[in-house]
Amino acid sequence: MTRRKIQLSAFVPFFILVFMIICFYIATQGRIYSSQNIMNLFNQSVAILLGGLGMMMVAAMGATDISQGSLLALASFLGCSVAVKFGSVWMFPAAIIIGIISGLLLGEINARLKVSSFMVSLAMLIAIRALVNWLLASNVIMVPANMLFLDSIKVKLPVVILLVLVTGYIFNYTRFGSYVKAIGENENAVKMTGIDVKRIKIAAFIMSGIMASVAGVFTLIRVGGVNNTMGSGFEMKVMMAMFIGGIPVSGGTGTKLYKLIIGTFMIVLLENGLVMCGATGSITQGIRGLMLLAAVYLTMVLTNKADFLNKKAVASAN
Repeated sequence: MTRRKIQLSAFVPFFILVFMIICFYIATQGRIYSSQNIMNLFNQSVAILLGGLGMMMVAAMGATDISQGSLLALASFLGCSVAVKFGSVWMFPAAIIIGIISGLLLGEINARLKVSSFMVSLAMLIAIRALVNWLLASNVIMVPANMLFLDSIKVKLPVVILLVLVTGYIFNYTRFGSYVKAIGENENAVKMTGIDVKRIKIAAFIMSGIMASVAGVFTLIRVGGVNNTMGSGFEMKVMMAMFIGGIPVSGGTGTKLYKLIIGTFMIVLLENGLVMCGATGSITQGIRGLMLLAAVYLTMVLTNKADFLNKKAVASAN
């Protein structure tokens, strides 16, 4: 009985997604699932999902990285600038290097100087955004025409699937993936085993930076150029996708890849569906906020209930 109850809680995100699919189908009279709009839903979800693949590693440790939006803009600008000057082949490497540097800096300050991940990433968000605004004050950067072929489902879908599979393997079948979840459960216990927690944390932030940069390149190619507002609020969408999907704020073993994927579809479907229903921007933001509160509360209740049932089962077994 205990196992069934715990497994049932894992299906809650699926139930919510199905409920949303049905509601928006009725509200829009099926228009939301036209072939053209499905393509829009996919395009809107690519960057959020890619950013989430990296932020999930950080979230599993019970930490956060809210610098992704600003980093996305900076990586887009520098990647595009390098592509214009030295060739399109250098766009992704240049952007990824920026992500590595940002993640390394975040991880070093958080792990070695013991500054909270929220405060460090908040400072990085502000500083990087200021740098982006300064760089774009006198520059207008457009994507090279020969790179626009990347804005195609034939390119993006295989890339997304590949990155999901690679990230899923790392997260579920490697020591690194086990360590980041263990840190979220009990960091002191992980330290007691002799594992270098600092290196794990730094690596997790680097992965978050890399994936934000990759998301930045695909965002850049989709919009055709870089502007000052690029990436604004991006990190909030990624975090909402994780938490609405059921990933616990405290991290740990409750962090699952499928929850991120479902949460991404939910947040994109919610925004797209509300727009098609004629909702204003303020109403959309309000509903997003209420859904986030409800998702966090529901996750907390289910987690506490599962812990209680586990303890009760252990006690009865003894």
